[in-house]
Amino acid sequence: MKRNAACVAATASLALLAAACGGGDTPSTGGSPGSRSAVAYSSCVRAHGVPNFPDPDSASQLPKADPQELGVSGSQLQEAQRACQRLIPDAGETGEQQRETQCAMAGDCSGSVVQRWMSGLRELAGCLRSHGMPNWPDPIIGPQGLPHYPYEKAGIDHHSPPVLAKVDTCVRLTGFHGLPLP
Repeated sequence: MKRNAACVAATASLALLAAACGGGDTPSTGGSPGSRSAVAYSSCVRAHGVPNFPDPDSASQLPKADPQELGVSGSQLQEAQRACQRLIPDAGETGEQQRETQCAMAGDCSGSVVQRWMSGLRELAGCLRSHGMPNWPDPIIGPQGLPHYPYEKAGIDHHSPPVLAKVDTCVRLTGFHGLPLP
């Protein structure tokens, strides 16, 4: 699969939650929440050895591309993402969502973040199965070390309005604070 779990996590979760990025669109080198921007992050990644890293899209969402598309090795991309992690805008409604988004974008999630995320996703999956989605899969850890649901294998369109409505219901019922659709 060309797209890695981080891409799926960030893109699907941000689309679902319609989370606004913190800070403005002006590049910044500071790391305070008010000075973070997607443009600054992209610029930083380019300055750290990934010259083809794209700017954010028109919705200020951070771009995702695999190392081959960018013409660098996986380790080069990860090193640049880690070096620039402080510039990733807060994305998400909760602190947990912001931590998960930042670690997924930087490709550097601590074991404790992944454990909490997996635990919440398992609980969410159980709720979804009991609320009319009997084929909802349990989360798995992908090749990048990030949790995600194997939607394709279950034949689930996780972008469809009926699915998103059920996810929203189960997020409320379970009190889940993480990114629900990695």
